[in-house]
Amino acid sequence: MKHLKFLSADEKTAVHMVYWLPKNPPIATIQLVHGMAEYSERYDDFARYLTRQGFAVIGHDHLGHGQSVNNQTIPYGYFTKRRPDEVLISDIKQVSDWVADTFKSIPHIILGHSMGSFAVRNYLQQLGTSSKLAGVILMGTGKKPHGLEVARVVSAITKRVAPKKVNRLLNKLAFGGYARHFEEAGQFNWLSQNQANVKQYEENQLTGFTFTNNGFYTLFKLVALATRNCWAYQVDTNLAYLVISGAEDPVGQYSKGPKKVANELKAARASSVDLRLFKNLRHEILFEQEKEQVYTAIITWIQKNILHK
Repeated sequence: MKHLKFLSADEKTAVHMVYWLPKNPPIATIQLVHGMAEYSERYDDFARYLTRQGFAVIGHDHLGHGQSVNNQTIPYGYFTKRRPDEVLISDIKQVSDWVADTFKSIPHIILGHSMGSFAVRNYLQQLGTSSKLAGVILMGTGKKPHGLEVARVVSAITKRVAPKKVNRLLNKLAFGGYARHFEEAGQFNWLSQNQANVKQYEENQLTGFTFTNNGFYTLFKLVALATRNCWAYQVDTNLAYLVISGAEDPVGQYSKGPKKVANELKAARASSVDLRLFKNLRHEILFEQEKEQVYTAIITWIQKNILHK
């Protein structure tokens, strides 16, 4: 595992980037775009698995996450003052450009999980047909949630009044209902059927923190733009797409969201769209006890749709 820093599009924050390399020259690259309230190095086991298959894996910590927090006066879950959603997408592009420049003449794949999947859907809309990618993996993604517009208005107001204040009320409104669907105790039980992962998530200071008003504004705007009616018509339809989730993921409204996303891409005439739902699994399918099945499914899809196309 190697580490780099680059200047964020906010023009003041050093973004932490990490990458894993195989022993031999890589056969392809996979760019990881992590989710809300986590960080890239959390995917170390998955990344090491991929390097054993010959892939180079690259990820970065979003602003307000992991090691990309500006200084001690700015809380986790705060992105940046101006155009935070645009800055977030620009940082993803900086990593993509670095990958394309560093690893030439091999396929490039981007994988976005959860909030990262909505960010990737925004990024793809900006790229249009100018993409240098070969494939896209949307994991733990979904359709437009109920009450999104109200949440956007509330977050926009609070962002202006107190951008760095942690907003526990919005957090409860956005995610509080998820836990009630499952029998295990705790507010994060919905993350995994594997409760050992939930425990680790709860005990890690770099995961599970509550977003600030600025953070929620950014999140809701990303989701709104990612799920607008025309989104799939704005992306490069020549790429291979894999929509992959746990069938019991509440972010995907228990399979309805991923199915809708796949159908939207097909309606936009994307040339290759695959949907994979794992029975009984929840939001963090890469951290379930059955993770090896998920790993294998991803590799099999890449081999079929990108490497051996």
